[in-house]
Amino acid sequence: MDVLRIVSPIYGENCYVAVTANKSALVVDPGAKTAPRIKALLSELEAELAAVLLTHGHADHLWNTAQVVASNPEVPIYLAKPDHFWMDAPGPGVQLGVDNYFTEMDGAWEPVTVQAPPDELFTGGGAQIIPDLTLRALPAPGHSPGCTMFFGAAKGEDHGQGLGFDGREDQTFCFSGDVIFKGSIGRTDLPHSDPEVMTETLRTLKISINPDTLLLPGHGESTTWAAELATNPFLR
Repeated sequence: MDVLRIVSPIYGENCYVAVTANKSALVVDPGAKTAPRIKALLSELEAELAAVLLTHGHADHLWNTAQVVASNPEVPIYLAKPDHFWMDAPGPGVQLGVDNYFTEMDGAWEPVTVQAPPDELFTGGGAQIIPDLTLRALPAPGHSPGCTMFFGAAKGEDHGQGLGFDGREDQTFCFSGDVIFKGSIGRTDLPHSDPEVMTETLRTLKISINPDTLLLPGHGESTTWAAELATNPFLR
């Protein structure tokens, strides 16, 4: 499976494009100014967009969603239900004035219709989110009420981007959004974030995640859960 990262020039947000062997594509967190690069990448890989997955409802992670699905309006857009309330105006979820800033940088927000991820993703071994890609979802609130981490296993190919895929057939990976970063965690001083809830989430994650898991975060470099358990001060 091809997994490639596109970094938004606004807030340095990481968008990921995963393309399975049958050329179905999942786009994760299409931030501002990522749509042209996403479309070019899908064309280059001869892939067809099958779904968009949003790890949470903050503006920097979804500003280009409408542009990405414009030519395929039937494509599902998944976002955990607790964050649906931001879809009319996602900017204030980060801070007041962000909508105006993003509009100046990349045009006005275009509302989209989202749906909750299938319930099956949250139980057992998960379920297919697109053909040939099974993900398991784990709620991880704190940074936002609907923050969700999505886990999969595949032989990943990052085309030299250095994301951390090592050639194993079933390497566990996670689209971790703004829950965990390399050496840090998502902010909890934003509207609708909650430091106490984040603390409980981190306690749960410490006993729930395979240390070997490759984390593909919403900002910054990729890392592993083992590395974060050993070095991340917020997990001590």
